[in-house]
Amino acid sequence: MENIHLKTVNEADLGEVTLLVGDQGRIPLITAMWDHVRLITENRELLLYSGTYKGKTVSICSTGMGVGSTEIAVVELIQSGAKALVRLGGCGAWDETLQPGDIMVNYGMARDPGMLNAYVKDSYPAVADPILVNKITKQAKNEGFGVHTGIGLTTQSYYLGQSREVAMSGLQATNEIMDYWQKRNIVNAEMETAIIYLLASIYNIPAANCLVVHVSRSSEKWVSDEEYKKIHQAASCMVLNACLSS
Repeated sequence: MENIHLKTVNEADLGEVTLLVGDQGRIPLITAMWDHVRLITENRELLLYSGTYKGKTVSICSTGMGVGSTEIAVVELIQSGAKALVRLGGCGAWDETLQPGDIMVNYGMARDPGMLNAYVKDSYPAVADPILVNKITKQAKNEGFGVHTGIGLTTQSYYLGQSREVAMSGLQATNEIMDYWQKRNIVNAEMETAIIYLLASIYNIPAANCLVVHVSRSSEKWVSDEEYKKIHQAASCMVLNACLSS
């Protein structure tokens, strides 16, 4: 079946691993470390590039934010022959041991009810490929990153669903959602990983994530935008080093 959004993409266009980023603006930051970079396709928020890193072909695709556009990107990448998927993104830390600027590698994700229930029931687990998780975690430690593993939350809401205020609505955010998940040892929150893990498991594609902690929700301390970009660039090389190792 021909892709509707990632048009004309085929297996020959994709590398050994495809990195997934929400923000299109992160693509030039990451591909600056590659050689022979070329645009494969561009449609709405979906940009797909391939290039070489240390002599091996790799790819990167922007997904946009949240469930809907990420589902489109991942389905069509898998349909095109993607070999492995790793989400490079950011997250908020719900555990005080995670500090802004640290790396979070989630081996499993809790998620909002009903997310992708057209594919599976809510009881279906959203889990990473254990080999990829192990490779990325070990490489991160070897390269000196502050790295953590654990179970995170993928939510379809950025504001009230993550206990943030929405000033103009008159609705009051509470800490009930965050308290509920913290008591169940959920250590971070973001908006895309569970979709990637679910689809990768269904279609038997290795997947993992590597998230930069952008903010600690306990202190509301943020990494500066400039430092955040630098960490993402370094983390992208670390992930490729891990994924392409024998």
